[in-house]
Amino acid sequence: MIELANREAAAGHEVSVVSGFRLPEERSHQGLSEAVDLRFTSQRPSGGVAVYAALLPWIWRNRRWLRSRDVIHCHLTYGAMFGSLLKLLDAVTRGRGPAIVETYHAVSMPIPKWQRWLHARMASRRHGLSFMVADPYWERFRAKRRRIASRVIPVGVSEPDLDAVGAEERASYRAQVGIPPEARLVVGTIGRISPDRQSHRYIPIFAAIARALGPDVHFLMGGDGPDMERVREAVAAHGLDGRVHLPGLIRDLAPPMAVMDLYITSNVGAVPGVAGLQAVAAGLPAIALQLAEGYAAGAKDWLWSSADEGEVAAKAVELLRSPDRARSIAASQKAHVEANHSPRAMAAAYEALYREAASRRRGAETV
Repeated sequence: MIELANREAAAGHEVSVVSGFRLPEERSHQGLSEAVDLRFTSQRPSGGVAVYAALLPWIWRNRRWLRSRDVIHCHLTYGAMFGSLLKLLDAVTRGRGPAIVETYHAVSMPIPKWQRWLHARMASRRHGLSFMVADPYWERFRAKRRRIASRVIPVGVSEPDLDAVGAEERASYRAQVGIPPEARLVVGTIGRISPDRQSHRYIPIFAAIARALGPDVHFLMGGDGPDMERVREAVAAHGLDGRVHLPGLIRDLAPPMAVMDLYITSNVGAVPGVAGLQAVAAGLPAIALQLAEGYAAGAKDWLWSSADEGEVAAKAVELLRSPDRARSIAASQKAHVEANHSPRAMAAAYEALYREAASRRRGAETV
């Protein structure tokens, strides 16, 4: 969202970001351009039901400003609710508001059927929809609702500059998180530690790698979230205390990625998370734990994945024992990300979607 907002503002558009509440300093909207107008629907320092309750009063107070926008782009559950309430307000007051566009982030995720049904009900009220990857359920949804401007738009990511992290800074970061100097290999991952990401499943993978490679390998798992205690319990249960390092929230990806020899991400189908894409863009070899139920990897999959934790561990060991093979895979993966996940391509695709959705909102023919 920050990457997209910055690029649209740099292209000369008037861009605003509406957030539920102001983040604490350590979680600030890092990297957001000063050219982007940042607004908050609540002054509370944390989330919860109260933040959702503040939505409708905020939308009502700001209805004139909202109707002066051409497009409202919604992200995640809070954004989806915002878009639905704004659409409802327009219907009740017979106003003519902006085009409502949503990026659906849970595509192919293993979520309950009732939740996906609810998401589909809200999505059916949009003027525009984007999906990060093609998915059979949502492809059928799109085919039945051709009045909605919709496309698959891959995530565009910027490349963390690992070359800017010198040897002294790498050694300092390793010491800071507790990786000893004698540790020859570091396997890592970064992401939100939450039930939907199934973060605890990384620990048995780490344990199998540790059994195969011995004390030379350590593990770095960056990020935080509601499943942190479950992860810590798994670390203790697998006897990995002192081998798995949990530094918490990562604000700068470059230092932790600079000390990694292999990155393990989570895939939903053929697509990894944003941090996984950035790791590949930075030149790290990567493999993935597959989260999509029943997914069968195909010939077009550019990043190896498996839902079997033992297979993921075995693949990791294979690459860690074959540095030349790992470097070759890293180069191939990096070329794919540069060709298919550039921020510029993402911004161009979204701008085209905005124009099409706004045109349909005005009742014009599809551009």
